[in-house]
Amino acid sequence: MSDYQPFEARLKTNLWVEAHVRTCFAADMPAFVVAKGDADRGGVLLKVNQFSAGISLYEQTLDFDGNKMWRSAGCFGGDAERDADDAITKKRQYDSDLWVVEIEDTAQAYQLDAPISEF
Repeated sequence: MSDYQPFEARLKTNLWVEAHVRTCFAADMPAFVVAKGDADRGGVLLKVNQFSAGISLYEQTLDFDGNKMWRSAGCFGGDAERDADDAITKKRQYDSDLWVVEIEDTAQAYQLDAPISEF
């Protein structure tokens, strides 16, 4: 039996993050890398700050078929930035390879690039 494993092409996390930040800026939504993780295979956590409408956290994940999805990692009221940051700190303590990107969405127009998991 062969030990051959087919090569699975995957975009490096740092390249995805850089492209996403530029895409957000082009859409008039400033985005910033708050924490850097593993450049090749680190996970991504998005902090979407819609100011008076609140803050949503989304964690990048895969479905059972290997397709990218987002999982809600928390929703916080308009003045609960400290609570959102505490949740991010806890996740980073558990996973130091995690990237954190904050998006300032004053127009409440941000769209994720993949579906949100219902689980």
